[in-house]
Amino acid sequence: MPQLLDKARYITLLLLLTTLAANTSPAEDQFNFGDSDIVHFQDSNVLPEREEVLHYLLFNFTSRLVFFPHTEKGRPLYLTVIPCASPIEWTLLHGGKALYNHTGGESHSLHYTTGTPGLYTITLKPLESDTYVKLYISDSFPLKTYPVLPDDDTVKIKKKSRKGFSVEWNKSPKETPFDNIIEYHIAVNRKRSFDTFCSLMSHLHGDKRPSRPDTFNFLEEEKRYQKFLREANPIKAAKKNAISYRKTNATVFNFNRARPGRKYFVNVYVYNKLTRLASAFQSLEVRTKPGKRKPPSVKRLKNGQIQVHQFTKPKELLTMEFRVSKPAKEALLGVQVCGQKVRFQIRTKKKKWFSRKIQNYKEFTLTDLPKDTYTIKIKGSKKGGGEVRFTLTTKKNKYKFPSLPKKTSVTSLNTTCENVTIAWVGETRRQTFCVYKTELSEAQSGLRPKIDQCSSEIDKASEKVFCKRFRNHRQQHALQETVTGLKTGRHYRIDVTVIRNKRSKMFLRYDSLYVKTEDTC
Repeated sequence: MPQLLDKARYITLLLLLTTLAANTSPAEDQFNFGDSDIVHFQDSNVLPEREEVLHYLLFNFTSRLVFFPHTEKGRPLYLTVIPCASPIEWTLLHGGKALYNHTGGESHSLHYTTGTPGLYTITLKPLESDTYVKLYISDSFPLKTYPVLPDDDTVKIKKKSRKGFSVEWNKSPKETPFDNIIEYHIAVNRKRSFDTFCSLMSHLHGDKRPSRPDTFNFLEEEKRYQKFLREANPIKAAKKNAISYRKTNATVFNFNRARPGRKYFVNVYVYNKLTRLASAFQSLEVRTKPGKRKPPSVKRLKNGQIQVHQFTKPKELLTMEFRVSKPAKEALLGVQVCGQKVRFQIRTKKKKWFSRKIQNYKEFTLTDLPKDTYTIKIKGSKKGGGEVRFTLTTKKNKYKFPSLPKKTSVTSLNTTCENVTIAWVGETRRQTFCVYKTELSEAQSGLRPKIDQCSSEIDKASEKVFCKRFRNHRQQHALQETVTGLKTGRHYRIDVTVIRNKRSKMFLRYDSLYVKTEDTC
């Protein structure tokens, strides 16, 4: 809003004073600006006395209003400021000196028992948005048109649960059994407190744009006021159901649409149906009781499914469930650990069926499993990191891991200048074995790195010799194959891998075999 003390507005004030003073006889009371009519307020920014004024404030803009109380010394001074859409910061000044400052969104009244004659200025600045503000000034009596609150104007929690709560308050002293003009309005929402009734109405319905006063303005004043109207940005109504608004004649209210563990703002107002004015009780915050803690969702391992989990935290715990729908004579468990050892446990509510620390690749058989839900718990290492791959099935044909025998070494039966005959122990079920050769330098031949069962591929320098699908009918006898195409007097690493079938991506490695071909043959 344009400031008061510009040239055009100052002339308006002088004309108003001169005109009214000329029509006042000596016998009459001396004229005071405080007696001016409310219709002149928009033109002059002079607050009329004993009249409640509704004024529009722009966000982040400081408005200045003035008033002239009666000039008699010792007269009291009453001032009431009621913010609506936004909390405001306001200051009362006299003769350029700040007398009082207040910041907030509640209705606030100021009372000086012995006011000082002269010009008073009040500055007002909204803190959150554009807002309307109600102002009242008087040197005779305080603002009395609003309903009376009880001495104890607190709202108390009567009871609360996970999904609701009940509040109560004392009745207004003006409430009598012989009339029906007093009722109570209640607002519940999760965003903010509405410390005045006009604050509730602004947020519930949205504010109207400020209207243009139907009074005389100078051209410069007209331009400034048009700019003010363009800059005005009144708040919009809250979303549907964001604010629960109810009316009652009782002094108890039940709210049953709450959610567990949430905070709610409760505002209660005593409302006069004749004057349509309301006074606010102290606001209340209610937090509902927390909901029942749901157990963490546990993923279910399907029969024969390969589960892969990457550990990211020290001592991280992975929990899964496995359902045995009917008694099983045996179940196959395959676990492949990449990195540090892990603790692997399988149990029901009544019994622990399996518990062991595992490293690298292990295969186990669980027998005589009853129908039940089995909990699988895998605890990572203290250092964290690493990966585990595992599968569990009650049907052998669904077991997707390849199988390694207890003895995983590869031996050399015969070495010549150009080939080497190797042997290894297989499994009784049919699987695919692939043999790789890698030529090594003299320095590399002395290295013996550990077998990494989690490596997704063989060394890129390796060359695939062949892949064959077969099985050991008699496990005590080793499988034999000859690797050909080697160079004379060279070092080689021979690797054997096993997969279930050509479509499987899971493979396991036997121990590497290091050989040197003959120099002469």
